[in-house]
Amino acid sequence: MRFCIYIKERISKFDMKKILTILAAMACLCGCEKIFIPMSVTLSSDGETVTVHTTIQPQTLDILNYDGDGVKMPEYDEETKTYTITNDWLTASISEESYEDGKYELVLTAVKNTTGKSRTLYVGGMDMNHQDSMEVTQK
Repeated sequence: MRFCIYIKERISKFDMKKILTILAAMACLCGCEKIFIPMSVTLSSDGETVTVHTTIQPQTLDILNYDGDGVKMPEYDEETKTYTITNDWLTASISEESYEDGKYELVLTAVKNTTGKSRTLYVGGMDMNHQDSMEVTQK
């Protein structure tokens, strides 16, 4: 108890705020984990399928636009054990059988872009208590 009083007398309130801020920042940085690897993908305008890795729970898969509008509930195919979701030009799917080393394979398929403009959607989901999304852009 004496030690705590001694420390309290030696550290000003300003120093204590600095210490607490540094500790909070360290806790946030240590607790951050990438849910999608990579965090962004650019697809060709001709249409393309790519596979990325994720730690999200497949049933939480969603595809949203910049405003947060989109499809928020994947369909489940019991025969293939696959969760699939489609929003406009992008389809995302996760097979339960792709789980390995704590990660699933997330397959992203874009149809051909005939708009002549770049377009972006956000594929998201939850991993335990973390929610995140990856940016998917088609040129």
